[in-house]
Amino acid sequence: MSAAQLMLKVRQTILRAVTLGRGVPRVVNGIPLRVDIPGRHTFTPVYDAGATAYLRDRVREGDEVWNVGANVGVYALQLAHWAGPTGKVVAFEPNPAARAVLTRNVRFNGLGGRIEVVAAAVGAAPGRVEFFTSGTDGMGRAGVPNPRLRDPNRIEVPVTTLDAFARERRTRPSIVVMDIEGWEIAALQGARSLLATTPFVLELHPNAWQWSGHSRADLDAIIAADRLTVVPLSGQADPLADYGQVVLEPPGRFASVLARGPAQ
Repeated sequence: MSAAQLMLKVRQTILRAVTLGRGVPRVVNGIPLRVDIPGRHTFTPVYDAGATAYLRDRVREGDEVWNVGANVGVYALQLAHWAGPTGKVVAFEPNPAARAVLTRNVRFNGLGGRIEVVAAAVGAAPGRVEFFTSGTDGMGRAGVPNPRLRDPNRIEVPVTTLDAFARERRTRPSIVVMDIEGWEIAALQGARSLLATTPFVLELHPNAWQWSGHSRADLDAIIAADRLTVVPLSGQADPLADYGQVVLEPPGRFASVLARGPAQ
């Protein structure tokens, strides 16, 4: 452990003691939350405005929503709020450090009955994969280390596919929310049955596809085969070439989205 990491750990321990282990207050997109000391700066007053507007208008009371790459829970906590006490959020997070903070955040907000944390990555096929991470940093990813990560650690984590998970649980989500730092095409390849009926809100990282052995052609093939409509959520000129969030809408869904209009 470096001197900087040690100092950070000491500071976090002191802050936990000061807050009596109950987290610190944050308001994210109008939702009051209590969050653990590590990762607290991720919980900003306005978070992913375009994706939030889409999700807030479409997640309904009682929905089951899957959050792939949940990290410390910025989306998972909001989704649980929108889905209500009869809804459910399944939060996939392979990074043990982030998952520990996510679990505490779930507890701090009394959402244990709404959020299930799954200790696995999501990919094209079940198995195991090397995962590179640094503490709770959300830029951890499978396959190769993110060059933006400082002092990454290499661990091995289990991998599931969304189609396999759906079969095992005999359930299907209303919406999938995904941010997995460039491994998103692999996850989509393992979710072909869900893509036929389920909107996917995901963050695309085109500059990272090459290291995972993928390309835009792979994503184009999925979109064409499943007749998906791509809707940019971050103001991208070309949503499949520019970094940002998009929604992949299955056939027959996009017309209803337009008819309902944007979130208020």
